[in-house]
Amino acid sequence: MCFYNNLKSDLYKLCHSPLLLIHFIVPVVGIILFVWYYSFSPWNESDKLSAYIQILCVSFPVLIGIMTSILAESEQKSGGFQMLLSTATPKYIPHITKLIWLILFGFCSSLLALVGFGIGFSLLGYTTFKVLFYIKTAILLSISVVPLYLLHYIISFLAGKGYSLGLGIIGSLLSALFLTGLGDGIWTILPWGICARFSETLLVSNLMNIDFLKFNGIIQSMIFIIIFIFVFLITLILLTNKWEGRKSED
Repeated sequence: MCFYNNLKSDLYKLCHSPLLLIHFIVPVVGIILFVWYYSFSPWNESDKLSAYIQILCVSFPVLIGIMTSILAESEQKSGGFQMLLSTATPKYIPHITKLIWLILFGFCSSLLALVGFGIGFSLLGYTTFKVLFYIKTAILLSISVVPLYLLHYIISFLAGKGYSLGLGIIGSLLSALFLTGLGDGIWTILPWGICARFSETLLVSNLMNIDFLKFNGIIQSMIFIIIFIFVFLITLILLTNKWEGRKSED
C-alpha cells in the first residue's frame, strides 16, 4: 500500500512538473525537423532511418542527465529533500517510484519519437519498415537505457546536476564513438555502447532478415544490462537508506 501511494503521488507531481511537457515536446520537434529534412534529402531510405535512430540513441544519455537533474533539483527546492527524508516508508521506496515513472515517461517519449517519425516517414513514400519495427526499436532502446536512468538518478541526488549533466554529455560522445569501429569488442560491457548498438543492430537485422539475437554480442549485452540494473539498484537502495540530503550547490 505504501508503494502504491508513493507511486500515485509521484505521478501527480511529475504530471504537474516540466518533465511531462519536455518528454512530449522534444520528440515532436525532432520528428518535425527530420521529416522536413528527409523530404528533400538525397539519401536512400535505410540511410535516413539509420541516421535518425543513431541520433536518437546518441542524444538519450544527455537527455537522461537533464531529466534526472530537473527531478533532483525540484525535490531540493521543495524543502531541501524533506519529502524524501521524512517519509514514513523505507527511504528507498520514493526513489524507486520516481524512477519507475521517469523510465515509463522515457519509454512513452521514445515510442512517440519512433512511431511518430515512422508515420511521417511513410507519408514521404518510405514504407519498407512497418510500424511494428518502430515499436520494437522503442522497446529495445528503453530497455537498454534503464541502467543509465539508475546511474544518473544516483549522481543527480548525491552529487548534483552538474555532475549528471557532465556525465550525460560524455555518455552521448561515447555512444557516438561506440557506433564506429572503435566500439567493436567493448560496446557490450558498457551501458552507452549497448544503448547505441541495440537499435542499430535491429535495423540491420530487419534489412538482412536475420534474427536479432543471432548477432554477435547481443546476448552478452543483455546479460550486462541485467547486471548493471541489479548493481545500480542495490547501490541506490544502500545509499538512500543512509542519505541525509545534499547541502552543497552545483
